[in-house]
Amino acid sequence: FQVPTPFASHAFHPLDGFLQSLPYHVYPFLFPLHKVTYLGLFLFVNVWTVSIHDGDFRVPETLKPIVNGSAHHMDHHLFYNYNYGQFFTLWDRIGGSFKYPSSFDGCGPIDLILSKEKENGRLKPEHIKNGKKRD
Repeated sequence: FQVPTPFASHAFHPLDGFLQSLPYHVYPFLFPLHKVTYLGLFLFVNVWTVSIHDGDFRVPETLKPIVNGSAHHMDHHLFYNYNYGQFFTLWDRIGGSFKYPSSFDGCGPIDLILSKEKENGRLKPEHIKNGKKRD
């Protein structure tokens, strides 16, 4: 497991990227949009994609139950079978794939990784500084 970075938001095969963006480009042909609205939505999706990979877990308290923020998405990368939603948690909750980030042994995914590595003897106390893994 590698902690995702903002660069991970666009790290995929070009064909995969094309297929992922296809609905965004086909939709305006079916339901006309103003070009500024189209570009604004495309920009929003790109900014959102970068933001859920940046490790900044701040989401307003009132939105935490419904928004699939960075912490939720980190668990998606860590466990691969949770938190598939791009923006919201509704369909993950309905489909049974929702996991609240704090439900994994404490404070979040990084703490879980550090505790598992320590249990397996792969992480020595000298590798940790201020609760974070050092390289």
